[in-house]
Amino acid sequence: MMSNPQAILVMLGYAEGWDFDKLSKNFKISVSDLSSQSDKLEDERLAGHRDDYGLRPAMPVIRERDWDRIKDGTQRHTQEFSKVLLSLWPEIEAMVSTLEGSKGIPKERAMYETVVSGILLGGMIDAFYEDKTLMPPPPRRGKNGNERFFAWLVESNPALAGTLRREIRESDGFRIVSIGTELPDERLEAAELRGKASVYDDAEAMKYRRFIGVFTRDKLLPYFKSHRSEFLAQAKLMSSGRYVAAAEVFAWYYNVMVQGVVDELATARKITKPEKYYTYAVRVPQ
Repeated sequence: MMSNPQAILVMLGYAEGWDFDKLSKNFKISVSDLSSQSDKLEDERLAGHRDDYGLRPAMPVIRERDWDRIKDGTQRHTQEFSKVLLSLWPEIEAMVSTLEGSKGIPKERAMYETVVSGILLGGMIDAFYEDKTLMPPPPRRGKNGNERFFAWLVESNPALAGTLRREIRESDGFRIVSIGTELPDERLEAAELRGKASVYDDAEAMKYRRFIGVFTRDKLLPYFKSHRSEFLAQAKLMSSGRYVAAAEVFAWYYNVMVQGVVDELATARKITKPEKYYTYAVRVPQ
């Protein structure tokens, strides 16, 4: 839907508090076309919040001026969180070194998979959802409310919209995970990955999941809880902080932080980024 230029203009206008008449005048689009596009966005629960200004987006719309207000704070939080993670690096490295399922692949690749996918985009998200003080589970989307996801629209800078892609699918008793800047065209099975990628069977899969769950909840989540007031203050500096829940702004904010952390870890040669993506497999709990 958001590949439609009119949909983007409607979201932008709503973010500014404009009505259909002003949208039509500024963008030279008929009121009837705008109304039709608005109905589609509302049906998918991507727009439709109402306040004193009328309809608003049901997701953060991040303008360039918003980023200018918060970029220094974002950089500071990214650097602080990177230091927390690096201080715990020996603990993560020690666990990964015991996994037979990643023997034969470069250590920096296994660390990328574990830290970026397993911890930052996996276990941390679960920890946030369980804790619920910063980012409870995402809102319902779609006509029937059967989908749940966070969404955002970013002006001008594609990198701020997110460069990391993570796909999870289940097949033949395994969870197949792809992580990188692209998603694979060819979906390989666990049997095809053996000897070429990390594949964690029953006991190791359980050890892997347990470590990530405890590590994110006990070692990393405290940083975010102790800085909660700062994250909320950052959200209030943004225009979207006036019309969507702080959790929806934080979902985007955390995504930006993760990208910065990944860059810092790669610069420090703690991980190796994939050219496009890495794929690995973890046995699903029985």
